[in-house]
Amino acid sequence: QTCALLISRAPKIPIFVSPAIADAVVLITPPPALDSKQMSQDVAEIYALHRSATPQEIAAANWDNQHESIFAIARILGDKFTAESLPATAKLWADVNNDIGVFVPAAKKFFQHPRPYDLDPNIKSICGSKPGGPRNSYPSGHGTTGYLSALVLSMMIPEKSAAFRARADEYGHNRVICGDHYAADIPASKEAAELLMGNMIGNPRFQQEFAAAKAEIRHALGM
Repeated sequence: QTCALLISRAPKIPIFVSPAIADAVVLITPPPALDSKQMSQDVAEIYALHRSATPQEIAAANWDNQHESIFAIARILGDKFTAESLPATAKLWADVNNDIGVFVPAAKKFFQHPRPYDLDPNIKSICGSKPGGPRNSYPSGHGTTGYLSALVLSMMIPEKSAAFRARADEYGHNRVICGDHYAADIPASKEAAELLMGNMIGNPRFQQEFAAAKAEIRHALGM
């Protein structure tokens, strides 16, 4: 699913998180002012990436754009890690993703930050996004997915936590390569993921689904 699809759907009913989680958007570091030096640097970075990106980097950014789930982050585990082969993990992710859909649209609506190609019409998304949509750059939905996935996976497989974090960083950076986000959007996504995890981890239903998914994944990987 794309970020556009994520925010165009009807409001989600929370599963693991408190309904009050939307109020926590104020805890996220606000985006740089549109006329700030930081924004100028972030726009310049997108231009530089578009001049220097290799075909392999462009292909990777497009793949990540089209795959927004825990399974995109966990592709580093190999071919065994799929929604079809890991139904308990797929169930856990569906419910976690539902709660991302509670929080991230609220944060995007709160910050009202324009996409790069809406701020500067000379920027073109290399991942197929078009200008003229909502002001919903901050934080990144993909980035939140990546960092929250890395947190979940790191709790399941702490032996590979560094690799999951690195993959989440790559996943977030690929949003900047796409031209769909600024560099500043990505740390905000990490903050969003941490807020979500802190809110859902004490939920008994989360703990039950997490335990089942953890056992499933470790068995599949022979761990």
